[in-house]
Amino acid sequence: MDIKRKKVLVFDLEVAPYDFDTYYDEETREYLIKFAKTDEEREKAIEGLVFTPFTSRIVAIGMMDYNKKEGAVLVNAPKETVLDPSAKLESEKILDYDVKQPEEGSENDKIYNEEKLSKLTYLCGNEKEIIEMFWKKIKHEGYNMFVTFNGREFDCPFIMLRTFLLKSRPTYNLMSGTDFNIKGYHTDLMKEMTFNKHSPTGARRKFSLDFYCKQLGIPSPKADGVKGDMVKDLYNNKEYQTIADYCFGDVVATGNLFNLWSKYLDFNN
Repeated sequence: MDIKRKKVLVFDLEVAPYDFDTYYDEETREYLIKFAKTDEEREKAIEGLVFTPFTSRIVAIGMMDYNKKEGAVLVNAPKETVLDPSAKLESEKILDYDVKQPEEGSENDKIYNEEKLSKLTYLCGNEKEIIEMFWKKIKHEGYNMFVTFNGREFDCPFIMLRTFLLKSRPTYNLMSGTDFNIKGYHTDLMKEMTFNKHSPTGARRKFSLDFYCKQLGIPSPKADGVKGDMVKDLYNNKEYQTIADYCFGDVVATGNLFNLWSKYLDFNN
Protein backbone atom coordinates (compact mmCIF):
# COMPACT_ATOMS: atom_id res chain seq x y z
CA MET A 1 0.00 0.00 0.00
CA ASP A 2 1.40 3.40 -0.95
CA ILE A 3 0.56 5.32 2.22
CA LYS A 4 1.62 8.64 0.72
CA ARG A 5 -1.04 8.31 -1.96
CA LYS A 6 -3.77 7.71 0.60
CA LYS A 7 -5.46 10.08 3.03
CA VAL A 8 -5.24 7.97 6.16
CA LEU A 9 -7.31 8.36 9.33
CA VAL A 10 -6.56 6.29 12.42
CA PHE A 11 -9.52 6.27 14.80
CA ASP A 12 -10.89 4.65 17.93
CA LEU A 13 -14.06 4.86 20.01
CA GLU A 14 -14.66 4.82 23.73
CA VAL A 15 -18.17 3.83 24.75
CA ALA A 16 -20.21 3.49 27.94
CA PRO A 17 -23.43 1.52 28.49
CA TYR A 18 -26.69 2.96 29.74
CA ASP A 19 -27.54 2.15 33.34
CA PHE A 20 -29.36 -1.18 33.21
CA ASP A 21 -31.61 -0.64 36.23
CA THR A 22 -32.77 2.90 35.45
CA TYR A 23 -32.64 3.28 31.66
CA TYR A 24 -34.89 0.38 30.60
CA ASP A 25 -38.42 -0.60 31.55
CA GLU A 26 -39.01 -3.97 33.20
CA GLU A 27 -40.05 -5.72 29.99
CA THR A 28 -36.90 -4.56 28.20
CA ARG A 29 -34.68 -5.61 31.10
CA GLU A 30 -36.17 -9.09 31.02
CA TYR A 31 -35.67 -9.27 27.25
CA LEU A 32 -32.01 -8.24 27.43
CA ILE A 33 -31.11 -10.98 29.94
CA LYS A 34 -33.66 -13.63 28.96
CA PHE A 35 -30.99 -16.27 28.29
CA ALA A 36 -29.27 -15.78 31.66
CA LYS A 37 -30.12 -18.57 34.07
CA THR A 38 -27.82 -17.75 36.99
CA ASP A 39 -26.76 -14.54 38.74
CA GLU A 40 -23.33 -14.90 37.16
CA GLU A 41 -24.83 -15.21 33.68
CA ARG A 42 -27.10 -12.25 34.38
CA GLU A 43 -24.13 -10.11 35.39
CA LYS A 44 -22.19 -11.16 32.31
CA ALA A 45 -25.15 -10.38 30.03
CA ILE A 46 -25.46 -6.90 31.51
CA GLU A 47 -21.73 -6.25 31.17
CA GLY A 48 -21.88 -7.32 27.52
CA LEU A 49 -24.38 -4.56 26.71
CA VAL A 50 -21.49 -2.09 26.50
CA PHE A 51 -20.54 -3.52 23.10
CA THR A 52 -23.82 -2.93 21.25
CA PRO A 53 -24.83 0.48 19.82
CA PHE A 54 -28.44 0.01 20.92
CA THR A 55 -27.53 -0.31 24.61
CA SER A 56 -24.40 1.85 24.80
CA ARG A 57 -23.30 5.26 23.57
CA ILE A 58 -20.14 6.92 22.33
CA VAL A 59 -18.30 8.97 24.94
CA ALA A 60 -15.17 9.78 22.92
CA ILE A 61 -13.88 9.55 19.35
CA GLY A 62 -10.11 9.65 18.92
CA MET A 63 -8.65 10.51 15.53
CA MET A 64 -5.22 10.98 14.01
CA ASP A 65 -4.35 12.09 10.51
CA TYR A 66 -1.59 9.57 9.81
CA ASN A 67 0.29 11.64 7.24
CA LYS A 68 -0.11 15.10 8.81
CA LYS A 69 0.52 13.74 12.34
CA GLU A 70 -2.40 15.78 13.64
CA GLY A 71 -4.77 14.45 16.27
CA ALA A 72 -8.14 15.20 17.83
CA VAL A 73 -10.42 13.74 20.46
CA LEU A 74 -14.13 14.50 20.36
CA VAL A 75 -15.63 14.07 23.82
CA ASN A 76 -19.27 13.57 24.77
CA ALA A 77 -19.33 16.31 27.41
CA PRO A 78 -20.94 19.72 27.90
CA LYS A 79 -19.69 22.18 25.28
CA GLU A 80 -18.31 24.51 27.91
CA THR A 81 -16.03 21.76 29.28
CA VAL A 82 -12.39 22.78 28.96
CA LEU A 83 -9.93 19.95 28.34
CA ASP A 84 -6.18 20.31 27.99
CA PRO A 85 -4.39 18.16 25.37
CA SER A 86 -0.93 19.61 26.03
CA ALA A 87 0.35 16.71 28.16
CA LYS A 88 -0.60 14.15 25.52
CA LEU A 89 0.75 16.34 22.74
CA GLU A 90 4.09 16.41 24.51
CA SER A 91 4.26 12.78 25.62
CA GLU A 92 2.84 10.79 22.70
CA LYS A 93 5.36 9.79 20.06
CA ILE A 94 4.88 8.58 16.51
CA LEU A 95 7.42 5.87 15.76
CA ASP A 96 9.20 5.94 12.41
CA TYR A 97 10.52 2.40 12.07
CA ASP A 98 13.91 1.65 10.58
CA VAL A 99 14.12 -1.42 8.37
CA LYS A 100 17.66 -2.09 9.59
CA GLN A 101 17.65 -3.90 12.94
CA PRO A 102 20.08 -2.73 15.67
CA GLU A 103 23.22 -4.80 16.06
CA GLU A 104 23.21 -7.35 18.84
CA GLY A 105 24.69 -5.91 21.99
CA SER A 106 24.24 -2.37 20.75
CA GLU A 107 23.45 0.28 23.34
CA ASN A 108 20.59 1.43 21.14
CA ASP A 109 18.04 -1.38 21.28
CA LYS A 110 15.34 0.62 19.51
CA ILE A 111 14.32 -0.06 15.93
CA TYR A 112 12.60 3.27 15.49
CA ASN A 113 13.01 7.02 15.57
CA GLU A 114 10.54 9.12 17.55
CA GLU A 115 8.53 11.92 15.97
CA LYS A 116 6.26 14.36 17.79
CA LEU A 117 2.68 15.10 16.85
CA SER A 118 2.26 18.41 15.08
CA LYS A 119 -1.15 19.22 16.58
CA LEU A 120 -3.70 17.84 19.05
CA THR A 121 -7.17 19.23 19.79
CA TYR A 122 -9.84 18.20 22.30
CA LEU A 123 -13.42 19.26 21.47
CA CYS A 124 -16.62 18.68 23.47
CA GLY A 125 -20.28 18.35 22.55
CA ASN A 126 -23.18 15.98 22.98
CA GLU A 127 -23.03 12.59 21.30
CA LYS A 128 -24.82 13.67 18.14
CA GLU A 129 -22.59 16.72 17.80
CA ILE A 130 -19.31 14.82 18.16
CA ILE A 131 -20.47 12.13 15.73
CA GLU A 132 -21.37 14.78 13.16
CA MET A 133 -17.95 16.41 13.72
CA PHE A 134 -16.38 13.04 12.93
CA TRP A 135 -18.29 12.64 9.65
CA LYS A 136 -17.67 16.25 8.62
CA LYS A 137 -13.95 15.79 9.19
CA ILE A 138 -13.91 12.70 6.98
CA LYS A 139 -15.73 14.53 4.19
CA HIS A 140 -13.70 17.73 4.49
CA GLU A 141 -10.31 15.98 4.48
CA GLY A 142 -11.33 13.36 1.91
CA TYR A 143 -10.05 10.41 3.92
CA ASN A 144 -10.01 7.22 1.86
CA MET A 145 -8.10 4.85 4.14
CA PHE A 146 -9.11 4.05 7.71
CA VAL A 147 -6.93 2.30 10.26
CA THR A 148 -8.40 0.63 13.34
CA PHE A 149 -7.82 -2.18 15.77
CA ASN A 150 -10.87 -4.46 15.61
CA GLY A 151 -12.74 -1.69 13.82
CA ARG A 152 -14.55 -3.96 11.38
CA GLU A 153 -16.19 -5.81 14.25
CA PHE A 154 -16.70 -2.91 16.62
CA ASP A 155 -15.81 0.73 15.89
CA CYS A 156 -17.17 0.94 12.34
CA PRO A 157 -20.58 -0.72 12.82
CA PHE A 158 -20.95 0.97 16.20
CA ILE A 159 -20.54 4.52 14.90
CA MET A 160 -22.61 3.81 11.79
CA LEU A 161 -25.52 2.57 13.89
CA ARG A 162 -25.21 5.29 16.53
CA THR A 163 -25.36 7.83 13.70
CA PHE A 164 -28.54 6.15 12.47
CA LEU A 165 -30.07 6.06 15.97
CA LEU A 166 -29.41 9.77 16.40
CA LYS A 167 -31.14 10.52 13.08
CA SER A 168 -28.02 11.69 11.31
CA ARG A 169 -26.24 10.49 8.18
CA PRO A 170 -22.67 9.17 7.69
CA THR A 171 -20.52 10.75 5.00
CA TYR A 172 -18.67 7.48 4.32
CA ASN A 173 -19.82 3.87 4.38
CA LEU A 174 -17.37 2.30 6.81
CA MET A 175 -19.09 -1.08 6.43
CA SER A 176 -19.04 -1.44 2.64
CA GLY A 177 -17.77 -4.67 1.09
CA THR A 178 -17.25 -7.84 3.04
CA ASP A 179 -14.87 -8.78 5.84
CA PHE A 180 -12.45 -10.11 3.21
CA ASN A 181 -12.32 -7.30 0.64
CA ILE A 182 -12.02 -4.12 2.71
CA LYS A 183 -8.30 -3.55 2.22
CA GLY A 184 -8.86 -0.87 -0.38
CA TYR A 185 -10.20 1.50 2.26
CA HIS A 186 -9.77 -0.10 5.70
CA THR A 187 -6.85 -1.74 7.48
CA ASP A 188 -8.17 -3.51 10.56
CA LEU A 189 -5.03 -4.50 12.46
CA MET A 190 -6.85 -7.16 14.45
CA LYS A 191 -7.60 -8.92 11.16
CA GLU A 192 -4.08 -8.38 9.90
CA MET A 193 -2.51 -9.83 13.04
CA THR A 194 -4.69 -12.94 12.77
CA PHE A 195 -4.65 -13.19 8.95
CA ASN A 196 -8.41 -12.59 8.75
CA LYS A 197 -9.47 -15.57 10.82
CA HIS A 198 -8.64 -15.58 14.48
CA SER A 199 -8.84 -18.68 16.62
CA PRO A 200 -8.90 -19.12 20.41
CA THR A 201 -5.50 -20.85 20.36
CA GLY A 202 -2.49 -21.25 18.10
CA ALA A 203 -0.66 -18.91 15.76
CA ARG A 204 -3.83 -17.02 14.78
CA ARG A 205 -5.00 -16.38 18.31
CA LYS A 206 -6.13 -12.80 18.79
CA PHE A 207 -4.73 -10.61 21.55
CA SER A 208 -5.45 -7.15 22.90
CA LEU A 209 -3.83 -4.02 21.48
CA ASP A 210 -2.01 -3.64 24.79
CA PHE A 211 -0.49 -7.13 24.49
CA TYR A 212 0.64 -6.64 20.89
CA CYS A 213 2.23 -3.32 21.81
CA LYS A 214 4.16 -4.79 24.71
CA GLN A 215 5.47 -7.67 22.61
CA LEU A 216 6.50 -5.38 19.74
CA GLY A 217 8.19 -2.66 21.76
CA ILE A 218 5.45 -0.11 21.16
CA PRO A 219 4.52 2.15 24.10
CA SER A 220 1.36 0.64 25.58
CA PRO A 221 -1.87 2.69 25.65
CA LYS A 222 -2.50 1.24 29.13
CA ALA A 223 0.75 2.61 30.55
CA ASP A 224 -1.07 5.29 32.55
CA GLY A 225 -3.19 2.71 34.35
CA VAL A 226 -6.51 3.29 32.57
CA LYS A 227 -8.28 0.35 30.91
CA GLY A 228 -11.35 0.10 28.73
CA ASP A 229 -13.55 -1.39 31.43
CA MET A 230 -12.97 1.75 33.51
CA VAL A 231 -14.53 4.12 30.95
CA LYS A 232 -18.11 3.69 32.25
CA ASP A 233 -17.17 4.80 35.76
CA LEU A 234 -14.92 7.56 34.46
CA TYR A 235 -17.78 8.88 32.33
CA ASN A 236 -20.31 8.69 35.15
CA ASN A 237 -17.84 10.63 37.32
CA LYS A 238 -17.39 13.22 34.56
CA GLU A 239 -13.66 12.53 34.29
CA TYR A 240 -13.62 13.67 30.68
CA GLN A 241 -9.94 14.62 30.62
CA THR A 242 -8.91 11.11 31.63
CA ILE A 243 -11.17 9.59 28.96
CA ALA A 244 -9.79 11.91 26.26
CA ASP A 245 -6.18 11.14 27.18
CA TYR A 246 -6.85 7.40 27.29
CA CYS A 247 -8.70 7.44 23.97
CA PHE A 248 -5.90 9.25 22.19
CA GLY A 249 -3.36 6.87 23.66
CA ASP A 250 -5.21 4.03 21.94
CA VAL A 251 -5.18 5.96 18.65
CA VAL A 252 -1.42 6.57 18.78
CA ALA A 253 -0.73 2.93 19.69
CA THR A 254 -2.89 1.82 16.75
CA GLY A 255 -1.02 4.20 14.45
CA ASN A 256 2.33 2.90 15.64
CA LEU A 257 1.25 -0.71 15.17
CA PHE A 258 0.07 0.20 11.66
CA ASN A 259 3.41 1.82 10.91
CA LEU A 260 5.29 -1.30 11.99
CA TRP A 261 2.91 -3.61 10.10
CA SER A 262 3.31 -1.44 6.97
CA LYS A 263 7.10 -1.80 7.11
CA TYR A 264 7.28 -5.57 7.61
CA LEU A 265 4.01 -7.36 6.80
CA ASP A 266 2.20 -5.31 4.16
CA PHE A 267 2.95 -7.16 0.92
CA ASN A 268 1.06 -4.56 -1.09
CA ASN A 269 3.56 -1.92 -0.06
